[in-house]
Amino acid sequence: MTGEVLNISPIIVWTVALGQLLTFALTIWNLMASGSRANSKRLDDHAKHLDDQGLRLQSLEQAHKSMPTKDDMHSISLGLEGMKGEMKAMRAEMEGSRGIMSRVEAMVGRHDNFLLKG
Repeated sequence: MTGEVLNISPIIVWTVALGQLLTFALTIWNLMASGSRANSKRLDDHAKHLDDQGLRLQSLEQAHKSMPTKDDMHSISLGLEGMKGEMKAMRAEMEGSRGIMSRVEAMVGRHDNFLLKG
């Protein structure tokens, strides 16, 4: 054995230099990628917002489909006009019945008076 000393100082220098280079590269990478991560997060938020808007629009379309159309409203209006005519006819019949009832009440009242007073 000779007295040679194992010299590892060049390996340590290269390891430190490589570590510093990797640290610098990671710092640059993080600076460059931070914008894309923020954009990715914003895009995800926008996609969620668009999905919510799509659901709202779908529910509004469904509600609009179940609403009555112009033809439905027209038929309802015609039906109500028909009912107005029927109500007028019923009112006329009721007035006739009311006249009959008042005459019957008057007759019954006369009979009651005759029977009570003799």
